Amino acid sequence: MSSRRRLGLALLALLPFLNGLPYDFTYDDKLIIRDNDRLEAPAKVGEIFTTQYFGGALTSAQNYRPILLLTYAVQRWIHGNRSWLFRAVNLALHAAVTVSLGEWLFALGFAAGPASAVAALFAVATIHVEAVTSLVGRAELLASLLVFVVARLWLRATREGRIAPRPYGAALGLFLLAVFVKENAIVAPGVVVLGELFRGGRGRSPRAAWSGLSKAARWALAGFAFPIAVLFAVRLIVIKGFLISKEAGVFELENPLVVLAFPLRAANALGLGLRYVSKTFLPIHLSADHSAYALPLARSLRDPIAWWGVAGAMAGVVLTLALWRRRPLAALGLCLFAGALFPASNVPFIIGTIFAERLAYLPSAGLFCLAVGLLAPPSREVPRPARPWREWLLLAVVALYGAATIARNRVWKDDRTLYADMVAKVPNSAKAHYNVAWDAQREGRSAEAAPHLRAAVAIFPGYYDGWALLGKLLWDEKKWDEAIACYRKSVEIFPSYENGRWGLAKTLEESGRIEEARKAFEDGADQLPDSYPIAYHRAAFLEVHGTLEQAEDAWSDAVENGDGAGSARLAHARVLRKLEREEEAWDEARFALVNDPANGAARRFLAEGYERAGRTLAGGAEWTRAVRGNPDDETLASELLEYAVRHPETRFRARLLLPGIRRSFSKPGDRLAKALAALGA
Repeated sequence: MSSRRRLGLALLALLPFLNGLPYDFTYDDKLIIRDNDRLEAPAKVGEIFTTQYFGGALTSAQNYRPILLLTYAVQRWIHGNRSWLFRAVNLALHAAVTVSLGEWLFALGFAAGPASAVAALFAVATIHVEAVTSLVGRAELLASLLVFVVARLWLRATREGRIAPRPYGAALGLFLLAVFVKENAIVAPGVVVLGELFRGGRGRSPRAAWSGLSKAARWALAGFAFPIAVLFAVRLIVIKGFLISKEAGVFELENPLVVLAFPLRAANALGLGLRYVSKTFLPIHLSADHSAYALPLARSLRDPIAWWGVAGAMAGVVLTLALWRRRPLAALGLCLFAGALFPASNVPFIIGTIFAERLAYLPSAGLFCLAVGLLAPPSREVPRPARPWREWLLLAVVALYGAATIARNRVWKDDRTLYADMVAKVPNSAKAHYNVAWDAQREGRSAEAAPHLRAAVAIFPGYYDGWALLGKLLWDEKKWDEAIACYRKSVEIFPSYENGRWGLAKTLEESGRIEEARKAFEDGADQLPDSYPIAYHRAAFLEVHGTLEQAEDAWSDAVENGDGAGSARLAHARVLRKLEREEEAWDEARFALVNDPANGAARRFLAEGYERAGRTLAGGAEWTRAVRGNPDDETLASELLEYAVRHPETRFRARLLLPGIRRSFSKPGDRLAKALAALGA
């Protein structure tokens, strides 16, 4: 493939996605990239390899993708949380996948024209927006790139009838990296075998393809089992499961197929395969969410819907065999689509989502091979300049897809735009309504949030997150009975639901039902003894409604559950001070500063203790550290100056900070103004 073609395909892949470049972090981008503590610094790189994809407990461990996370981490180390730079890398990866697809087809022996046509359609496909513009879509991009590179390296390694060690070793190494980018890269050996079946740009029988391989090449194919074995071994060690953690499960909200028996589940999943086909070729009503119950599903094998997918799969097999020799590019495309989609299809096993447009990224390459293979001249026909309709059709389709892609990118501008689009496209999705409500309440638009939450729990009554968030809105409105009922519903659905447990107890407390609140806190602590939020709020409750001894013991539990969280340590310190255990209180306050030396509340606590003990210089030093660590906190600045007025021997410290305080607060509030005047006097 010429350099001019490569450059043209790369530019074509970039242009329709450029308008999305300046957009913000959206949806899972925030959890996986922007707010992910594991990506903060090189010192934390070990956590990337020893934790599940989303981090946290194994109860949600469905994926393990350390190489993908490492790419985000390296970028954060270099340029921080600049979303446009993360997206720029995504665009570059998409361009690289596009070029690699065309080069792989060309290397197999297909003509440059059809190979370039396939890559051109792939470059602008509107269904790819979720994979390219959404930052977490990088998993699809990088995995697909590595799959095509591995397939090309295999062709190079076996080009002369023997195994060339360097390209073969590189293929195995990149395949090992790929499966730790995303699990669906496990299809790479299948793509390699598919290439052998169509090597030379023609369809060969499996026997002919096998005979065409040298003995060394046949043994070399077995080498691809090694990265797969490593993948499953590492997953078993880290997340305690080959596919998902033994402690985790797939929630019906994300994938309603999980509640169906295998035959019915597989039938529905095959039907969803037809949806991938239709959405790829006719990209209308695209959405970032298709969860329960947005999609029509067959509820029994007697339902005609159950057999659409089966019929489609059978037709695909027949069509593949019919096209195998006459139109090999089309036959290759059908095989590539089916094989690339199979691991994420929900047919062999349940995955974490029922349907997602990003999952069509690699399989869509097969569909575009099918389309071009059907429309391109048969292998024996030489294209004639007098019949340019194919070129004009390609140009028209590329232009239409490109325009639709530019329009679709705008949906990913920010969360509010994205979630509104979800509800508009899939109004029967409980999760779509929940996302709109969550974003609205976060921005203080509670009146907008409540109707969407009610819609969410009406669509999916088992939505415990939805019930709890509705309870929180009603709590804020002081509609106690309704809020308590919502929280009780969330706990009834999921007894180990942390937010539901502490939310119920706090709402009972706020409504004045103290004894019920006490019982709710105790039940929560019994059900979730390691929960930090429950331990924290229970300790705060006992500090007000129990004895100091009970509160001290509860705060000790909160410190343990929170891995020494500064807020829990400081609260524990305050109770210890009330119990006149001053030395222990000071120790806890000092521990609160270990992870956060700028903790102004802890510095204040220590300063007050030093002042009571008559150690005024030490108190002045703590106030100074508090203000230096929190230069925008006007209250701390006021308290420092007031302390200096009370204790003239510390004024020299306060005066050192005066220029900075005056710069930070050019228009000081009344308290700070009085303190400044008093210190000046």
